[in-house]
Amino acid sequence: MVRDPQGRETVVVAKGDAAPVRFLNGCIVELDGAMVLHALHVQDWRVLDAGDGSGNFVGVLRAYGARLILDDRNSGSPVILDDLTAAPLRPYVGYPILVIGHVTGAGYVVPVAFRVLADVAVPHS
Repeated sequence: MVRDPQGRETVVVAKGDAAPVRFLNGCIVELDGAMVLHALHVQDWRVLDAGDGSGNFVGVLRAYGARLILDDRNSGSPVILDDLTAAPLRPYVGYPILVIGHVTGAGYVVPVAFRVLADVAVPHS
Protein backbone atom coordinates (compact mmCIF):
# COMPACT_ATOMS: atom_id res chain seq x y z
CA MET A 1 0.00 0.00 0.00
CA VAL A 2 1.05 3.57 -0.61
CA ARG A 3 -0.36 6.76 0.79
CA ASP A 4 -0.80 9.80 -1.44
CA PRO A 5 -0.31 13.40 -0.18
CA GLN A 6 -4.02 13.58 0.74
CA GLY A 7 -3.70 10.46 2.94
CA ARG A 8 -5.58 8.06 0.66
CA GLU A 9 -4.18 4.54 0.50
CA THR A 10 -3.86 2.52 -2.71
CA VAL A 11 -2.82 -1.09 -3.21
CA VAL A 12 0.34 -1.30 -5.32
CA VAL A 13 1.30 -4.21 -7.56
CA ALA A 14 5.03 -4.01 -8.28
CA LYS A 15 6.54 -6.83 -10.34
CA GLY A 16 9.57 -7.18 -12.59
CA ASP A 17 11.47 -3.91 -12.98
CA ALA A 18 9.14 -2.30 -10.42
CA ALA A 19 9.73 -4.91 -7.67
CA PRO A 20 12.25 -2.70 -5.78
CA VAL A 21 9.42 -0.28 -4.98
CA ARG A 22 8.32 -2.68 -2.21
CA PHE A 23 11.51 -1.85 -0.27
CA LEU A 24 11.21 1.95 -0.35
CA ASN A 25 9.30 2.44 2.93
CA GLY A 26 9.71 5.98 4.20
CA CYS A 27 10.83 7.34 0.82
CA ILE A 28 8.92 9.71 -1.42
CA VAL A 29 8.40 7.84 -4.67
CA GLU A 30 6.73 8.80 -7.94
CA LEU A 31 4.81 5.88 -9.42
CA ASP A 32 3.37 5.61 -12.93
CA GLY A 33 1.09 2.80 -13.98
CA ALA A 34 -2.43 1.65 -14.63
CA MET A 35 -5.27 1.26 -12.15
CA VAL A 36 -6.75 -2.23 -12.47
CA LEU A 37 -9.36 -3.48 -10.00
CA HIS A 38 -8.56 -0.73 -7.45
CA ALA A 39 -4.82 -1.45 -7.53
CA LEU A 40 -2.00 0.50 -9.14
CA HIS A 41 0.10 -1.75 -11.38
CA VAL A 42 3.46 0.04 -11.47
CA GLN A 43 5.07 0.43 -14.89
CA ASP A 44 7.65 3.13 -14.07
CA TRP A 45 8.94 4.73 -10.89
CA ARG A 46 11.55 7.06 -9.43
CA VAL A 47 12.70 8.05 -5.96
CA LEU A 48 12.20 11.74 -5.24
CA ASP A 49 13.47 11.72 -1.65
CA ALA A 50 15.23 8.99 0.31
CA GLY A 51 13.20 9.86 3.39
CA ASP A 52 15.63 12.29 4.97
CA GLY A 53 15.75 15.05 2.37
CA SER A 54 19.10 13.93 0.98
CA GLY A 55 20.05 13.17 -2.58
CA ASN A 56 19.78 9.60 -3.67
CA PHE A 57 20.79 7.29 -6.45
CA VAL A 58 18.93 4.08 -7.25
CA GLY A 59 19.61 1.23 -9.66
CA VAL A 60 21.28 -2.12 -10.10
CA LEU A 61 24.80 -2.22 -8.70
CA ARG A 62 27.48 -3.54 -11.03
CA ALA A 63 31.20 -4.11 -10.85
CA TYR A 64 33.58 -2.90 -13.53
CA GLY A 65 36.96 -4.23 -12.51
CA ALA A 66 37.59 -2.92 -9.01
CA ARG A 67 35.01 -0.12 -9.43
CA LEU A 68 31.40 -0.23 -8.30
CA ILE A 69 28.97 1.52 -10.62
CA LEU A 70 25.30 2.24 -10.21
CA ASP A 71 23.18 2.90 -13.30
CA ASP A 72 21.01 5.59 -11.69
CA ARG A 73 17.41 5.29 -12.87
CA ASN A 74 16.58 8.81 -11.66
CA SER A 75 19.12 10.52 -13.95
CA GLY A 76 19.64 7.77 -16.52
CA SER A 77 23.41 8.09 -16.03
CA PRO A 78 26.01 5.79 -14.52
CA VAL A 79 27.38 6.83 -11.13
CA ILE A 80 30.84 5.73 -9.98
CA LEU A 81 30.92 4.99 -6.26
CA ASP A 82 33.95 5.92 -4.15
CA ASP A 83 36.17 2.84 -3.79
CA LEU A 84 36.76 3.04 -0.04
CA THR A 85 33.27 3.98 1.20
CA ALA A 86 31.51 1.69 -1.29
CA ALA A 87 33.40 -1.44 -0.20
CA PRO A 88 30.50 -2.69 2.01
CA LEU A 89 28.25 -2.71 -1.08
CA ARG A 90 30.35 -5.25 -3.02
CA PRO A 91 28.28 -8.28 -1.82
CA TYR A 92 25.23 -6.67 -3.46
CA VAL A 93 26.56 -6.53 -7.03
CA GLY A 94 23.66 -7.47 -9.30
CA TYR A 95 21.01 -6.27 -6.85
CA PRO A 96 19.00 -3.05 -6.99
CA ILE A 97 20.10 -0.63 -4.26
CA LEU A 98 19.35 2.87 -3.02
CA VAL A 99 22.47 4.90 -2.21
CA ILE A 100 22.48 8.10 -0.23
CA GLY A 101 25.65 10.05 -0.78
CA HIS A 102 27.53 13.17 -1.70
CA VAL A 103 28.48 14.08 -5.26
CA THR A 104 32.17 14.95 -5.28
CA GLY A 105 32.74 15.18 -9.01
CA ALA A 106 31.13 14.52 -12.36
CA GLY A 107 29.39 11.16 -11.97
CA TYR A 108 31.31 10.37 -8.76
CA VAL A 109 29.52 9.73 -5.44
CA VAL A 110 30.71 9.03 -1.90
CA PRO A 111 28.07 6.76 -0.29
CA VAL A 112 27.09 7.50 3.31
CA ALA A 113 24.19 5.04 3.54
CA PHE A 114 22.52 2.42 1.40
CA ARG A 115 19.52 0.12 1.28
CA VAL A 116 19.24 -3.11 -0.70
CA LEU A 117 15.96 -3.14 -2.62
CA ALA A 118 15.52 -6.92 -2.76
CA ASP A 119 15.07 -9.90 -0.49
CA VAL A 120 18.69 -10.75 0.25
CA ALA A 121 20.51 -11.95 3.34
CA VAL A 122 22.86 -9.48 5.02
CA PRO A 123 26.45 -10.76 4.74
CA HIS A 124 28.31 -11.44 7.98
CA SER A 125 31.51 -9.55 8.69
